[in-house]
Amino acid sequence: MASSLSTTVIAICGTLLGSGLTAWAAALAERRRNEALERQQIREEAARERDRRRELRAEHQKWRRDRRQAAYQDLMDAAHDAQGAVWQLGRLVLEPFDQHRYDVRRGAAIDAVRATRRAADAVQLEGPEDVAQVAEEYARAVDRHIGPPVEALMEMSRGSAGETRIEGYRSAAAETEALVEGCRQRFVPLARRALDELVEGVD
Repeated sequence: MASSLSTTVIAICGTLLGSGLTAWAAALAERRRNEALERQQIREEAARERDRRRELRAEHQKWRRDRRQAAYQDLMDAAHDAQGAVWQLGRLVLEPFDQHRYDVRRGAAIDAVRATRRAADAVQLEGPEDVAQVAEEYARAVDRHIGPPVEALMEMSRGSAGETRIEGYRSAAAETEALVEGCRQRFVPLARRALDELVEGVD
């Protein structure tokens, strides 16, 4: 009787112990699965965050590039328009002096030169430094380019005329035009490189 009771007790204890161990093992396995899932979620969230930051950087770089490109193009367009306005003003040197035509074309040329200065100021804000520096020199060259026709036409308004004046104008105009073109040739590759660097920064 006592032996049978002991056997029963041992069996019950063994069953309880076995059940307890099984439950503990199952709980441990479940906890490990949960921890693995949490680590996976953390990795996925970190990957999504990296992708999000990469997309934001790409969008910002594209925005910066678009702004720079627009500023660079505006400067080149303004300088081109200013050269055209100065050329129109300079043509008056070869004709009899007309105060009204002089005033109109001089005003147009001055407006175009000022527009070039404003465009160069925008490039100063967009950078980078080397492009901004050449943009400043470009605007100064355009500003100087208006000088020869204005000086020649002022002399004409005072009654000074002759081949010497015309030759002096042509020489001075050729010098300032070469200065403008030299600045343009320096500006273009620097601007292109600055834009390319922003594209490379997205990768």
